Amino acid sequence: MSVLFLIINILFLTLTSTSIAQHQNGIASCPLDFSILNKFGVESSRSDVDLSMECQYIRQGLRLVQSHYLQLNGSFLPPLESAESCWIAYQSLIKQYRPNLDIRKSCGFQTSWISQGCMNITTKTQFESIIPNTTLDDVVANCNHSLENNAPCASCTTSMSRLQVYLMGPSVGNVSDCTAYPSIYAAAFANHFGPTDRGTAECLFFLDLTSENSGKEKKRNVVILVVLIGSGIGLLAIVVGAWFLCHRHERLEKKEKEDELRRAEKGLASALESFRESTTLVKFPIEGVKKATGNFSRENLIGRGGYGNVYKGVLPDGSEVAFKRFNNCSAIGEANFAHEVEVIASVRHVNLVALRGYCIGTTSFEGHQRIIKGRALDVIEEGMPELGTPEVLEKYVVVAVLCSHPQLYARPTMDQVVKMLETDASVPSIPERPIPLVSEMDDIERSVSSSGSGHLATSSGYQPFTFESDFPSSHNEDG
Repeated sequence: MSVLFLIINILFLTLTSTSIAQHQNGIASCPLDFSILNKFGVESSRSDVDLSMECQYIRQGLRLVQSHYLQLNGSFLPPLESAESCWIAYQSLIKQYRPNLDIRKSCGFQTSWISQGCMNITTKTQFESIIPNTTLDDVVANCNHSLENNAPCASCTTSMSRLQVYLMGPSVGNVSDCTAYPSIYAAAFANHFGPTDRGTAECLFFLDLTSENSGKEKKRNVVILVVLIGSGIGLLAIVVGAWFLCHRHERLEKKEKEDELRRAEKGLASALESFRESTTLVKFPIEGVKKATGNFSRENLIGRGGYGNVYKGVLPDGSEVAFKRFNNCSAIGEANFAHEVEVIASVRHVNLVALRGYCIGTTSFEGHQRIIKGRALDVIEEGMPELGTPEVLEKYVVVAVLCSHPQLYARPTMDQVVKMLETDASVPSIPERPIPLVSEMDDIERSVSSSGSGHLATSSGYQPFTFESDFPSSHNEDG
């Protein structure tokens, strides 16, 4: 019990002696909370900032702390007896960033200035008593929102400048002079975010907020940047990969078609080669035939037939000959061509011209050949505006081919064209020979001016047909 009493007496004597010492020295504890400045920028720690800028930053930081004190206690300034302890507290904070900087000695601040301000105004009530209510209301209206952006900040500072006409009295020092009071008041009471808000601190006190979580923010920004760059690279890789695959597919498709043509040409050539050995037929190159006929120009067209067109031409030796260009688009067509060559070469008659030779050449598909091969959309020009669906476009192409048929009787009338375009019935496939497609359509009247025979490609296969002037056409399966 005596030991406990002794400890209590010692503590009492210690507290009493400390209080007496502070009272004798005129020093009171500082009511200002300088710890709120830890949230703000550290320009004072940068080596490239000169002393005047450091002092300005220290002054603005002190005004922000005073605004926070005004918001909590209604007083602009701390008591004069706490001035020393407030400077000591502020110095300890600045020492974390600038260990060798004495803020009072280097910046010329006197100890009493922290507790002395403008026109002896120390409280909120005194400040509002000398400012008209309309002016204060204008400040609140322009400052009571986020001040992070330039426009609202400019509006707020403009309204605060009107307060200066009422604060023309004397100031003590330059820490809390009359020019600082409008910002201190507006941050505390005109802006509901308060003086420690990022936008308020930057606009009214020119302080940059460095969040306590700035490291996390920087790390998050780095992560976002890395994700964006990675996404961009990934997207670019996908685009390049898709382009490469499409390009490769096109090349493979083109090569496959070329190989198919080459195989067909080789098979046809081998069939004719064995026949040519027993005759005097000449195998002409495709380039020579094109040169002789002017590349199959319309001026040299002298006839049309069921299996192709006939062109006149001149051989290198000057002899004038006729070239029949065979419309070869299938294996059956190749067989017919070989058969026709054999028949014509074997016939000898005084009224028939002799067969001089033949030509086999691999050429790219022309318009009608693309349609026969099921590639009708290839004739559509790229970039055409207001394109319809592929089915509609293909129907238009087939109808256009019908209307431009080389044989007059095979062309549909305008009524038939309208029916084809307006009905949902599918248009028949293009035949491999210039035979009218309308011969297969039940809902379109046939218009035939003469009888004839040929072949027709239908949905049921490659079929022969016969036109008669007074009877409908009949279809028989061709073996």
